[in-house]
Amino acid sequence: MYARGALGGGSGLPVEVEALCFRDGVLSRCRDKVAVEESYELWLNGSRVATFTCTPDGLEELVYGYLAERGYKPRSLKVSVDQGRLVAEAELERISFTRKSVRFRAEHILKALEALAALGTGFRETGALHGALYFNERGEVLSHVEDISRHCAVDKLIGHLVKSGGDPGSVGFALSCRLTSSIVEKLSSVGAPLVASKAAPTIQGIRLAEKAGMTLLGFVRGGRFNVYTHPERVVFL
Repeated sequence: MYARGALGGGSGLPVEVEALCFRDGVLSRCRDKVAVEESYELWLNGSRVATFTCTPDGLEELVYGYLAERGYKPRSLKVSVDQGRLVAEAELERISFTRKSVRFRAEHILKALEALAALGTGFRETGALHGALYFNERGEVLSHVEDISRHCAVDKLIGHLVKSGGDPGSVGFALSCRLTSSIVEKLSSVGAPLVASKAAPTIQGIRLAEKAGMTLLGFVRGGRFNVYTHPERVVFL
């Protein structure tokens, strides 16, 4: 690959590289924006517990999300980065999540996915980032993240929600990625009532959502969507 430029990261912002671009039969030099990714080992209270490859921002939220998905919330948390190590010192308490009996209007779900596309500046610049957001029953977008990793995008979104004192069991989640079993499992673990994506589900993702009591929607785009599980949470009229 021919690419030169400032390849350092750290901020999570895209970087520019020089490339050879072939357009309409013409070869020329051009500048292109590319996403930044970093790999981290998560060390929690002195023990290595996980490895992430992600966009290098929102790392505290990443830790919050990782812990929440395992039933923990920090009473206190200090996060630092040391030579590829994400070092977290935390005093933990157990936390449980309850999936609430909330309902979401079809028009609000469609608008949430439209907002996801509109907010995806990193994706428009690089074509490399996944997006995730959560919204309330009134259809208001409350937070949005982008990450090179779809799993870490979900981790960071959950982490932001828990860190800010919000309730994952009372909001809807909109994603840009496929609804695989691993993605559904993350959101199910924090009681997410409804998860919608512009992309497709897998059969394992559908089965897990059905068992968990989660409403799962795919192909949410162009004024349409498919509801695969628990349609009672969607208000169609």
